[in-house]
Amino acid sequence: MDAHAGSAAPERHPRLSRGWTRWRQAGLLLLEHLAIAGGYVLLGWLGMWLMPDGRLITIWPAGGFALAMLLLRGTSRWPAILLGSLLSSYWLVPWRWVVPEGVPLSAVLEATTTLLTSMARAFSTVVGVWLVDRYVGTRRWPHTVREVIGFVLVAGLVQPAIAALSTHAALLGVGLVEPGPLFLRQTWIWFNANSAGIMAMTPLFLAFAEGPTGRPHRTRWEVALVAAFALITAFIALDVRRRFNDIGIPLSYPMIPIILWAAMRFGSQGAVLTNLLWACVAFYSMYLLKVGETELGRGFTHYQARFVVLTAFILVLAAAFEERHQMQQALEKEREGLEARVAERTRELARFLSLLHSSLESTADGLLVVDRKGHITAMNQRFAELWRLPASVLESGDDARALGFIREQLVEPDVFLSRVEYLYAHPELESEDEVQLTDGRVFHRVSRPQLLGEEIVGRVWSFRDITLRRRAEAERDRLLVEESRARQEAERAFREAQKALGVRDEFLSIAAHEMKTPLTSMKMQFQHLQRLVAGASGGQVEAARLKPVVAAALRQMRRFQELGDQLLDMTQLSTGRLEPRHEPLDFQEVVAEQLELHAEAARKARAELRLECGGPIPGECDRLRLERIVGCLLSNAIKFGAGSPLTIRLEAQESRVRLRVVDQGIGIAPEDHERIFEKLERAVDSRHYGGLGLGLWIARQSAEALGGHITVESELGKGATFTVELPRSCQSLSMRRIDPPAEPARPTA
Repeated sequence: MDAHAGSAAPERHPRLSRGWTRWRQAGLLLLEHLAIAGGYVLLGWLGMWLMPDGRLITIWPAGGFALAMLLLRGTSRWPAILLGSLLSSYWLVPWRWVVPEGVPLSAVLEATTTLLTSMARAFSTVVGVWLVDRYVGTRRWPHTVREVIGFVLVAGLVQPAIAALSTHAALLGVGLVEPGPLFLRQTWIWFNANSAGIMAMTPLFLAFAEGPTGRPHRTRWEVALVAAFALITAFIALDVRRRFNDIGIPLSYPMIPIILWAAMRFGSQGAVLTNLLWACVAFYSMYLLKVGETELGRGFTHYQARFVVLTAFILVLAAAFEERHQMQQALEKEREGLEARVAERTRELARFLSLLHSSLESTADGLLVVDRKGHITAMNQRFAELWRLPASVLESGDDARALGFIREQLVEPDVFLSRVEYLYAHPELESEDEVQLTDGRVFHRVSRPQLLGEEIVGRVWSFRDITLRRRAEAERDRLLVEESRARQEAERAFREAQKALGVRDEFLSIAAHEMKTPLTSMKMQFQHLQRLVAGASGGQVEAARLKPVVAAALRQMRRFQELGDQLLDMTQLSTGRLEPRHEPLDFQEVVAEQLELHAEAARKARAELRLECGGPIPGECDRLRLERIVGCLLSNAIKFGAGSPLTIRLEAQESRVRLRVVDQGIGIAPEDHERIFEKLERAVDSRHYGGLGLGLWIARQSAEALGGHITVESELGKGATFTVELPRSCQSLSMRRIDPPAEPARPTA
């Protein structure tokens, strides 16, 4: 139960709220209808009060009020107009003034007449609203000249005519009036009264219903000044009318300048207020006028015509002023909007230009834009820096002048300019190339057409300094070449190392064989000596039998010593630790000693040794080195010149000594002349001739260490001649080092 009650309670409250809202709206609508009806009755009473003679109605402000209310609040308020008209007809209209004398007027007829005339007024008001809405186009106060003229014609002429005709048609229908002059006169009177009331009241309500629109703002002092002048003028007119009975109406015209001032300065609101004040003065002046009915009728006609025309003119003038002001406002708004759009576009353009400028200045490329007429339209600072353009050229904006300055920096200016001219002659083409400068810089040049939509308006040039890149590429190529050379050198060194290893192995094999040979021979000699000693009787061995054995052993020992000396010399000469030790000696003596030492070997090789020397040759030299040189040459000549005589020539000069060793052996090919002096090299295969391959190398190194040199002259099968030239003394060696004499040219490895 509680849950059901709790759920039903919220349902009753919205229903009560909606019902209360409907009752509240209905009550407000009823009050609005009563207020409109009351206003209609009040203004109807004012119109009846302003009748000069109690019979001639001059203005019907209630009709203007009714039209204004239906325009503002809608035609659904017509019952309020009907109610106000009923009350006004019942309380205010003197039917005896309308109905001719002698015509009986019953209560029923009076009620019927009141209802019909009230309905006619309400109907004519609704028709007037429709006409205004249809032909004027607005239910508010118009602010254009065309709309105001339409309103004056529809509301000031057509609607009053409909109201007057429909009202008197109702009187004609119930038989209270008959067609004739009286009917027309009454219809004309009500037409003028309705027209005056509408022109005085309807613009007033419509203009003030929407506030001060369509006019500029005015100061309160100006408003007070206009109001004061208007009231003073009205007071003067009424006072003069009261004092002078015959000129009341014309005295209201001095207010016209005030009315014009108000209309042109305050628009429609100023116009309707001053028009209302002018109407009050004129109406009240007619009310105070004490003249006959005929003169009153003529004055009334003049008043109606002047009032309607003047009111229409003032309203049109105010509309023209407001329309002009609205146009000014619209133009001002359009100008402000245009200025705002221009400012926005300017800001957008400024942002775009700033972005473009930042992009142009931040790029590493030098950019130049030239139009079709040869004028520079844009460039960045990088372009000026790349080409080192002076300020005068930059400020001129002349592409031809810039080209004239640029060409002085080019390696090939004619090629550069011809390419530029060709691209200018063919604006649709694109180009890309490189430019060489006289200072060694290299630019990468790119050129493309500048397009504006589909139209080519210029050409864009881009220059990039690629000097460092080109240098880096050149350095890279150089490093690649060096790397290739280093690789080749490494491969060569590797091959040489392999060759050296092979030579080393061969040398070790040969050295072992060469050393093993004398050792084996000495071993055999010692074994033979041992057998001789063991077989001797009494422990005594004959000297004749020992001497050959000992001599043979000594020869093998010397051979072994020579091999050892060669190895020692190779080590010392290779490491540079060999220092010559000069001493006084006789070159002939040293050579003769070496001949004696090699005599046995020459005898076995059937080679006759011949020494050719003019006599002793004293001098200074390293004896050991000299012995090495002579010994190596003699051993080499005996080995390769076996079976033929060997000639040794020793010649003395002032500061030098020349030694020639000439054999008639197998000879040496010319291409091997230099190679045989290399370490571990031989002229022929080691399988046919023994030796370590160090003799000639030791001879050359020793000769050069002593300040001399050694050469060879030989051909295959024609023997060989080795020539050694040595300084004769240490002094000549020093002089040779200071001023070396010309020596025979020899090939290099």
